[in-house]
This record gives sequence, C-alpha cells and structure tokens, in this order.
Amino acid sequence: MSNLCPLCQQQSAEITPTDNQLGFKVHCKWCGEYWIERSLVELCKHKYTKQTWKVAAYVRENTSMGLDVVLFPKQDRIPSNPPNGAVGIEQAIDSFPKSVAERFDRILLNLERATSHLGAGIRIEQASQPLLMTQNIEEIGFVLSSMTELGYLAGYNSGTPFTARITAKGLERVADLKRGLFGPLSKQAFVAMSFDKSLDAAWTDGLKLGIEDCGYTPMRVDMKEHNDDICDVIIAEIRKSKFLVADFTDQKHGVYFEAGLMMGMGRPVIFTCREDEIKKAHFDTNHYSHVIWTTTAELRERLKHRIQATIAP
Repeated sequence: MSNLCPLCQQQSAEITPTDNQLGFKVHCKWCGEYWIERSLVELCKHKYTKQTWKVAAYVRENTSMGLDVVLFPKQDRIPSNPPNGAVGIEQAIDSFPKSVAERFDRILLNLERATSHLGAGIRIEQASQPLLMTQNIEEIGFVLSSMTELGYLAGYNSGTPFTARITAKGLERVADLKRGLFGPLSKQAFVAMSFDKSLDAAWTDGLKLGIEDCGYTPMRVDMKEHNDDICDVIIAEIRKSKFLVADFTDQKHGVYFEAGLMMGMGRPVIFTCREDEIKKAHFDTNHYSHVIWTTTAELRERLKHRIQATIAP
C-alpha cells in the first residue's frame, strides 16, 4: 500500500496492516494517528471522495486531544464491544461544525493545542488543511484572514508557508471555550432523572450502560462530590456535557428544568420514559420522540441506538 493518507491525500503517511478487523493503522503527519477498516480505504477514493477532508479534520481534532479514532464504513459495522474511538465515517462527517462561528472556535482550539508556549509560532502551509478544518487553499486564506480580523491571530500573509501566532485575545477566547463552551467536544453525557430507589436499576443497568456502550461517560449530579450550591453544580456540569439524557419516569420537575436548560444551549437532548408513565408527560414535551422502555435491558439497547443515530461524535 502507498504512503498516501486515505483522508487528506498527502504523501505523508505511514500505513501498517493490522492483524484484526481494523484493517490499517495510519500515522499521518497532518491528520495524526488513526485506524481504518480495510474496505473503507476504497470507499474514501470513490463514495466519500468529496467528504474525506471533513473526516481528516475530525481525526486531527480528536487525536490532538489524545483521543483514539477508529473509522468504520457504517455505525452498524462497529463491533458489539467497540474499540476506543470507534466511529462510522458518516457520523464523523456529520460532526463537522454547522456554523462559521463554531468552526472558528474549534480551529482556534486546534491551533492552541499545536503551540508549546505563549507566543509560539504555528507553521501554516497548504497541507495544514486538517488542522484548519479546510478543504483547499482558498479556504485556508479565508479562515486565517477572518480570524486575524477578529483579533485571534497575528502574522497572516497571503502566501504559504508562513508562521501565525495566537494573540492574547485569541488565548482569552480559548480560555472561555474551555470554561464552558467546550461541551460539543466533550465525552460527558449528563443524565437527568428521578433519584427514587425504585429507579436504581434503570440507572445502573439501563441509562449508564447504554451511554457507556457508545463511548461516552454518564454523569449524574447526585453522585458527584462537591462543596458548592447544587444548582451551580448542575449548570456547570450541563455546560460541560455534549448531550443530555432526560428520563421522565416519575415526572420530576428538575428533569424538565435540566432538559430545558440544555435545549436552550442548542445541544441535543434525548427523551426517555418508562412505558407506564408516558401518558403523564407534560404537553410541552409529549410531542418529542421518546425512547420508551419497559425493562432495563430494553432501555439500554434502545438508548444506545438513539445515541448512535442522533449524536455526532
């Protein structure tokens, strides 16, 4: 196999066959290190050829945070005991920023992770596309000139290569993102539910396992040690979470509040409810699609499928 990276298409990769279903281990100078299922290499050349730059950006972003990335052709091709970082290629594509503002924020975080100290220069060249979440040289120019105008970067010129630096304003923006707006990149899932003892199994055997099956860390606020006001803790942990699972069994007001807070932040909420309780759902929420369950095994499996189908990695 050539040393052409299947994603960024640069002659900069070390590609090693593996002795398992993962196919190949790829170490790319521009994307980072990732694993790719054998059949997906050909699909990248044909079916996904216009989208692989988004996958390259996904890989670079995750590997720069120290996370594994294992690419599969489809979410349903992922084994039942998935390796860390397992993701279907279409899910990786769907995780690409949906707005220019979000894209700039995530690029800024990428650049900050690429620096060793305050004022350090970052070498930018045409092959830096995964780092800058861009698909061509024109987009590189637009992104860097725009972020320079915003005051986040200095040192940009119209040619490549060159060295850019994150300004003090840019570093302040990075600090703000890490304090609260980092949720979309988080692996934490906030769980809002009744803490009644009768639902202990729904947590341990259903919600918790369903979330963990998808590679996320479930967070229930009553299990967190703290010395702060509980409302402040709830808000802080919701802000840190990628998505929220709200189980409306017992119809607790706090669950409605926490789900509404997450929705107000524009992040995903998954609604669940035990079958015998769904008729009690408030009219403000009963029109949303709920994961209906009767047994904890059902809850685990249905929640897992809903996360895989609706939450971009």
